[in-house]
Amino acid sequence: MFEISKYKKSNVKISIRLPEKMNETLKKIAKKEDMSFNNVIVSCIENSLGQMNLEKYKDVDIYDEELKV
Repeated sequence: MFEISKYKKSNVKISIRLPEKMNETLKKIAKKEDMSFNNVIVSCIENSLGQMNLEKYKDVDIYDEELKV
């Protein structure tokens, strides 16, 4: 079962755009669980990545000059 966890070591700052309805849902979860919006986002991403097969991404170089991150 998916549970929202507190993360103390979230130190990479990014900006993302979310669909309005998703943003509202995530804010409701954060409020109900008495957690930060960031903790909810990180927990959702962690859960999704935990369910994926990440093997095909292991050799991807994120610092390749052609890739714009």
